[in-house]
Amino acid sequence: MVLGHFLEEIGSWKADGTRLALTGIYMFHMPAFVFLAGVTAKTSRLGQRIGTFAVILAAFQALYYIFVSVLGIDRDFSIERPFWILWFLLGMMWWLLLLPIITRFPKAAIALSIVVALVVGALDSVGYSLSLSRALVFLPFFVVGATHGKRIVRVLGEASWVWKAVAVAAALGGWLLVCSWDIPHQWLYGSFSFDRLDTPDVLGLGTRAALLILAAVAIGALLCTAPNRPGLLARLGQHSLAIYVLHGFVVLAVAEALPAIQDIWGSAGVLALGLVLAAVTTLLLALPVFENTIRRASSYVVTSYSAAVAKSSGERVDARQT
Repeated sequence: MVLGHFLEEIGSWKADGTRLALTGIYMFHMPAFVFLAGVTAKTSRLGQRIGTFAVILAAFQALYYIFVSVLGIDRDFSIERPFWILWFLLGMMWWLLLLPIITRFPKAAIALSIVVALVVGALDSVGYSLSLSRALVFLPFFVVGATHGKRIVRVLGEASWVWKAVAVAAALGGWLLVCSWDIPHQWLYGSFSFDRLDTPDVLGLGTRAALLILAAVAIGALLCTAPNRPGLLARLGQHSLAIYVLHGFVVLAVAEALPAIQDIWGSAGVLALGLVLAAVTTLLLALPVFENTIRRASSYVVTSYSAAVAKSSGERVDARQT
């Protein structure tokens, strides 16, 4: 994810080298995030969880607005549209709102989520606003993660080396297949209708179905090969929230400091620089202080607000009784 955003900002989707890498990343990284979010989702204290995401979204929407204003970066801001990478926070709120229904009717939820993910592209009115398009396009991954995710992770983690090799080969084949299609990269965002992608509805349904299947294959390969023991990757995963919301500041600052780097260094230079920057940024933002600060601050705001509402409600009840 971090590497993909660096490559987008300092490189280009048009250059063959960076396009190949970006296609591989965007083909599965957000579906994988959404799937894992479903695996870890819980219905307990649902209101507090949604409130926490709302607080983080509001806070970082304001922080990014201040940041780009100070740097003079030309970026659009809208109340109804989360800034850039922040769409996932609003998406999490939508998915959590659906979680009680998903867990109550798992089979129906899986089937309906797939249908919705496919047909939503035919609706021109659904797009970036309120993160609705992405929330619906990636919904099947959340639903499957919430209903069968833990079993899938366990089974794939215990797969034999033969099946792991098959999964990796299938994912690599899917990656090359998507590259060979030469479709607009906006398909991988999940944010655009078929009409905006200049694609007839029937072809759009087929293309989106194929991309969802290939993303599922890539996620399977990832789960097959991921280490099943404590280590650096596990620690990074535990602090993924801080990495997610903070790395955008670094990416934007670097992009401003290194204009037109693609023309100067070429694709190979951009890839090398992106790998170094992504590694350093991820390791630094994985320090516990960032994750702990964000979670404690947002939890404090939500808890304080809940306590104030409860106190106010209690005072109104006492007033009525007296």
